[in-house]
Amino acid sequence: MFFVGLGYSRIMPQSEMVVSLNSFVKELALAWQKLSIYQPGHPERQQALDRAHAVLTGLIAPTGSLALGVSRDSLLGPDEKLKSVPAVRLAAALYLLEVAVLRFSEGVESDELEHLLGLLPRGEVRGSEHSLGTELQTLGVRHIAVEAVDFTGLLVTETLDAPEEGSGEDSVWDRILQRLLSDGRLFIESSSLEESEPNPFVQIQAAVDQVLQQYDVTDGEVASAEPDPKRAEIETVLEGIVGQTMGEALAEIDDEAEEEGGQLSTARHVSELLSAMPDGMRHGILDAAVRELVGREDAAPGLKSLGSAVSAAKMVGSLRRLRADDVIFSPRVVSAVDSLVIEASPEFLSSRQRQNPEALATELRSVFSDEDVDRAPLSGALDDRVFVELRRHVPVHAMFSDLSPYLETITDQRVIVDLSMMLVDLLQRPFLDDEQITSVIFRQQETFKAMLAGGRFGPATRIVEALREMTISGEQIKPVREAAERCLEGLREPGTLSGIVDVLGEVKKSDIGQVHQLIELLGPTSIHQLLCVLGEEPELSRRRHIFDLLASLGSSVVPASVALLDDSRWYMIRNILSLLRRVGEGLTLEVLQKGLAHEDSRVRVEAVKCIPELGGDITPELVEKVLKDDDFRVTEMAVSVFGSAGIHAATGPLVDLLRRPDPIGRQRRLRLRALQTLGEIGDAGVLPEIAPFFRSWFTLVSTEERHAAFRSLELYPENERRPWVKKGRLSLDATVRGICRDLENGTQSGTGR
Repeated sequence: MFFVGLGYSRIMPQSEMVVSLNSFVKELALAWQKLSIYQPGHPERQQALDRAHAVLTGLIAPTGSLALGVSRDSLLGPDEKLKSVPAVRLAAALYLLEVAVLRFSEGVESDELEHLLGLLPRGEVRGSEHSLGTELQTLGVRHIAVEAVDFTGLLVTETLDAPEEGSGEDSVWDRILQRLLSDGRLFIESSSLEESEPNPFVQIQAAVDQVLQQYDVTDGEVASAEPDPKRAEIETVLEGIVGQTMGEALAEIDDEAEEEGGQLSTARHVSELLSAMPDGMRHGILDAAVRELVGREDAAPGLKSLGSAVSAAKMVGSLRRLRADDVIFSPRVVSAVDSLVIEASPEFLSSRQRQNPEALATELRSVFSDEDVDRAPLSGALDDRVFVELRRHVPVHAMFSDLSPYLETITDQRVIVDLSMMLVDLLQRPFLDDEQITSVIFRQQETFKAMLAGGRFGPATRIVEALREMTISGEQIKPVREAAERCLEGLREPGTLSGIVDVLGEVKKSDIGQVHQLIELLGPTSIHQLLCVLGEEPELSRRRHIFDLLASLGSSVVPASVALLDDSRWYMIRNILSLLRRVGEGLTLEVLQKGLAHEDSRVRVEAVKCIPELGGDITPELVEKVLKDDDFRVTEMAVSVFGSAGIHAATGPLVDLLRRPDPIGRQRRLRLRALQTLGEIGDAGVLPEIAPFFRSWFTLVSTEERHAAFRSLELYPENERRPWVKKGRLSLDATVRGICRDLENGTQSGTGR
């Protein structure tokens, strides 16, 4: 969440414009309401649209797009479910039009929002034979897309073969719904569910909401401060039914029948339903599903499948809660738990290093004989073989019949930290050859990434500090210092740093300082790699987290960011400009001109947004160049920015723009915005130069432009505008007379000076 200013400075003070999904939905619903109240061209109508457009632009800026899922009574964002009153109203209208996904892309304009809102029904379906998507395309809307998805025929199968007719196999959602309706402890009106929505996925949500409302629970949160045992019992029942059925469906997955397709399909649908459940119930549902899996001998494939669809942090959290409840884990499932939490050691040893079990046993007997092993320490190669071969030849489930008492040592992050420190010590062995050093570095990268993914930033920082100390220590020989430097380079690689990205959304504010310290210790190269990760990351929420982390580093990101301005990828350049604008440093006239000269208009739009950061360095020549851009989106954004930032250098070029005849109205929209911008700049000396806009005779100015000119007088100093207001009172145009009368009486809406 952050704050932005708007082109229309009178709309809202800059500190109050919050760019968040909730704020956008609120402003969009308000604009929808005002569209039905005010006629086209009314300031209130346009201001409401501009507010919604400004927040939407801020949301899209870091990622390039925004997608909202639509259900009957809520909107689903990338990271949250919105059930506020504005969200419910918009969702209901979109639902009537059979919209499943509403997608906004870079470059969306306020008039496109107006077209979308104008097509939304108010209480009943519109009488149109065309879909909403078709009508938007007909109106020329290019940056708003709708997708209609029907899940009613969806069936989860374990193979890609078509289900046999009459097999009677129900989908996961149908099975959950049937159990909810048949449970005698719950009171659900099944008839109302079927009448309102045939989709079982949505019926499950409605059934859960119906039960929770009976106990004054809203979206999984208790409405009363007093605990209600009956209410807690009902929540536990719901969590158990939904979670246990999920676990049973996942347990049906087996290694022989699965070729990735059905397995991922089942897990994906389980993940979708889990995300749609109330926040307060998600942990309980996940725990019930995992509980069902860990107690089965044959459920390892299902547990791995669930781990692929749910984040590792959530899975580990669920496993730890079950361990605290003394849940017994099936021995075979413990191996799956091991692979989920600590990745198996890589097969990095060459074939010549592997020995058969008998030869390895002979070596081990010689090592662990009665003699003092300290007299002949293990060689690096033998140490590695012992670790890898023991893991290969002694399966975990063959050593113990029940591993649940040992789960603490398997899943605890302390094991990873201890292993990482041992690897640092191992790296200091002067007799390791190059291949062995490479193997140790590879292991250190894996353990370091696991620490980052587990949120152990303090221990990770200590590992980096120890390696940095090795690189500069005079007590270390040159090969050791070089090995430590190679290891640090490995920790800076994007694949390793991606462990931070995995948990950015869950990092506490109190821990963000440790993340900053870690990145500073890794050096500027790590910032460069994070910028590369930002450019390649396909997931929206993760890109936002990376962007926020980089922005929070402040001026430290500037050198690495500026160095990437010559990158060939347009989205990378746009990200850099947006980041520099957010940080407030690193933007120079040279950087701005490079962005304005880019071949992609999306980069030029972002460069225009950076203009306020330079302020007095902007020249009339630069303004003129921007106003002549071939893409209308760039010029329109520039005119808006000139006004909101009060760029005085734009006054002359804007006057020249207004002086040029526009007989067929091709640039009318831009001219209207230019009149507003001149008023926001507030230089009354331009009024005589645009005098034709204040008279109705011998002029090529349109009526709409004349009205806009008189409305802009509100933004000029009162003493300077008074003569023009008096002329307007004598106008033959009733609208002009009304505007001027309001200005004289001080009743004109806005923020006049």
